[in-house]
Amino acid sequence: LAMFLVEQYGMFAEDPESCSYTPYIDSLPEETGNVLEWTGREAGDLLKGSPMERMAYQMVQDVKSAIKSIQKAVKGHPSAYYMTEQRLRWAFSLLFSRVVRLTSRDRKLALIPWADMLNHKPEVRTFIDWEEDSNAVTFRTDKEYKKGEEVFVSYGPRSSGDLLLTYGFVPSTASDPAVEKVDLRLVLDGYDPYAGVKKAALKRYGLDSAWTFPLQLNRYPAGLVEYASFLAFRPQSDEEVDFYAEQLFGPTSERVIPTEINRAGRDLIKQECFNALSRYRGSVEIDRLMLEEQEVIAQESIMSQNKRSAAAAAVRLRERAILRKTRDSIYKTGNFVQDLIRRNPLLDLFN
Repeated sequence: LAMFLVEQYGMFAEDPESCSYTPYIDSLPEETGNVLEWTGREAGDLLKGSPMERMAYQMVQDVKSAIKSIQKAVKGHPSAYYMTEQRLRWAFSLLFSRVVRLTSRDRKLALIPWADMLNHKPEVRTFIDWEEDSNAVTFRTDKEYKKGEEVFVSYGPRSSGDLLLTYGFVPSTASDPAVEKVDLRLVLDGYDPYAGVKKAALKRYGLDSAWTFPLQLNRYPAGLVEYASFLAFRPQSDEEVDFYAEQLFGPTSERVIPTEINRAGRDLIKQECFNALSRYRGSVEIDRLMLEEQEVIAQESIMSQNKRSAAAAAVRLRERAILRKTRDSIYKTGNFVQDLIRRNPLLDLFN
């Protein structure tokens, strides 16, 4: 798809009448604001401490590798003239922000001219997809729109950080706590006397000695407490390691974690939330003040092109809110969801 876009751009540049996609190519922006257009320093500064920093780096490296492969493959071909690093990066940037996954066609990637100009709104639940009965790509709205009113689509259940890196914007209000998340990575202590035995036990159950869990405001990710408990508990023998590995990860209809092991796991989660929070740049107060000064809360979206610092601040605030909520609620038992939603969790997203 990236090569196709650049080829069409080349045809358009040489002779617009020879290009079948001239109106579409002519409408495409030169910038989207996503992470491919950031400098390395910007990504490090704006995302410092956030798991999004690592993701940003990986996305950029993947595209660099793809560009090198494309340039190697087209070397000597007439189209190679336009396959420059700059133009291919432009194409990948557009694909990040415009490509559609057709769910009913095995999530096949597709570029849908004009339909890809629909903007995302968190509360919208309908999306572009292939419709077999119509034999076409379709979009059916989930509400009635008035004449002249902007129609919105869903880009999928994406967190603010994901939207910023991929599409170049974040919603000014995180209206759906179900999609906001921040990754928490737990790692087996290499100084644990039973680290080797634990690592082997984890492997038997399809797990590694380091695992990433997506934390959310209103729920624990599946397996978080069990995994943390296994890392944290102090066994007295190899047999005890194997016994609790089966108890925690083996097939069972109801999992019961001994109180002392459960507490050790929750202690580990709380400490790792503290550690994660300490890695963020600046403070919550500074990030909140930045949003107030740039007057972005009242806007539909915070665009990366002209409000990159504010967009990143919004992501940091939402991630830190989730980490704080997890840290402060980790010892709660019973109906965890009800514990969290006694007051509107959305209020925490900018606090």
